[in-house]
Amino acid sequence: MPQRARERLIFTLAARVVELCRLRGGPQNLPYSRNLPALLIAASVVVDVLIGDALHDTGNTFARSLLSTGIVLGLCWIALAIRGLRNRYVQTATALLACSLLFSLLQVPLALLAGPPPASADQLSGLQVLLGWITIGLLVWQVSVDAHIMRHAMDAPFGLAFALVLSWVLAYWALDRMLFGAA
Repeated sequence: MPQRARERLIFTLAARVVELCRLRGGPQNLPYSRNLPALLIAASVVVDVLIGDALHDTGNTFARSLLSTGIVLGLCWIALAIRGLRNRYVQTATALLACSLLFSLLQVPLALLAGPPPASADQLSGLQVLLGWITIGLLVWQVSVDAHIMRHAMDAPFGLAFALVLSWVLAYWALDRMLFGAA
């Protein structure tokens, strides 16, 4: 593929991912490519590991990234299979992975500004509290974006898709605590 065509494809993909994050469009607007989810998984894991290194987090960043990705993609596949819509999996997985990567990149500056968490909550600085609230806002936004993607993929009401995605977050949280302990 010529360089200019590749750049145009990347720009188009990025623009569509931003639109998804603005709750516009759906995963059906993304290109169908069986290779793209694999590339996004690799990019996501690399970004997660680099973020973990930058934050001096030695708590199994690689394994946690794979666990998170596996839960989202596995439960997405199950949800689409139950609805008889497995043919939508590649574009849905692409959308979920691309948006997750974007949200990871948005959280980097917040985590770097916040610094390491103190030993107790009363030692939090005002900035850390503010950044914590912003991070919670980003989490709610990300769950909403994932629900928007699943709503389109499953032809389901937003409330059902939101509950589904929230259950994925809880499943990840529970498995993460079980496998890696409280971090």
